[in-house]
Amino acid sequence: MSSCARTGGPAMSERAPGRDDGATLLVTPDTRRHDGAGPTERGFLLFKPDTLERRLLQDCVADIARAGLRVLEQHPLRLTEAQIAAVWSGIDPGRRPLTAGLMRRYLSAGPSRLVLVDGPGATARLLALKSAIRRRHGAVYYANLVHSPDSAEEARRELAALLDGRYDPDARFRPTTATWHGWSMETVEAALDRWWASVPEQRGRRPTHWSPPLPAASHRVCIYAKRHWAVAFDDMACFLAETAGVGEPEFAVRAGFAALYDGEGFVLPMASAKAAHDTCRTVRAFGLIARGPGDSGQSGHGTGTDRRPDPRE
Repeated sequence: MSSCARTGGPAMSERAPGRDDGATLLVTPDTRRHDGAGPTERGFLLFKPDTLERRLLQDCVADIARAGLRVLEQHPLRLTEAQIAAVWSGIDPGRRPLTAGLMRRYLSAGPSRLVLVDGPGATARLLALKSAIRRRHGAVYYANLVHSPDSAEEARRELAALLDGRYDPDARFRPTTATWHGWSMETVEAALDRWWASVPEQRGRRPTHWSPPLPAASHRVCIYAKRHWAVAFDDMACFLAETAGVGEPEFAVRAGFAALYDGEGFVLPMASAKAAHDTCRTVRAFGLIARGPGDSGQSGHGTGTDRRPDPRE
């Protein structure tokens, strides 16, 4: 993929190929320059469909000025699958089909807005601003309001795809393998379609309850993802479905989000206290947090039905 930066010569403005909305793309010899205020970088924030759907864009753009950065341009976009594949090239849909499928549906579901900015230390400031926006307004794993590149080089590469038309138009952000964890990709895609159709109001907000329905039991295990979780969402979701004995990818997605966001985590009924104890041990070995009846390894006392502080904190 070609970079949108050019070497040598002064900064210039040119029409982005394939665009008919009159928007222009500023092309610079580099994303860094020096002026009287010190080292200045050029970067961008990509506000995703939930930011516009929730009418947060104006406040978020105002945050840019408060962060000491200057807005250069705004570009309305409707992301294509090929652009999604170019910008999020670090995600392998063959290994993470749930993540890729959720992102593909979410990012292409509505308009986005790219805001091009510059200022001293823009890359670091934009990353901090991205985190602050997500914390303030709440964000779901796949619907997290805003994207910002991790480096100036990433910014150049991603701008080439987003504004300059420099990407493979035939690229796809979906698996090329036939199966994943024993599920056919057709089964996975159908499950994600059902999930997406059932939660339109949840795309940009955390609902109060994600857990899939399970029978009540006298013993149970509450499973949580760690606050700074290192386990890939797809692996976590598949593990939870296997632990529950449910071979259905939509169940896996719901269980994964319950572990991330539900107050009680993903609640798994158990036939006995011993089964709960054994499950807790398996869950912790996998890298998640587990609470079971009489669990002395967690804060609080009593059974797993007690209301205790969120162990993710």
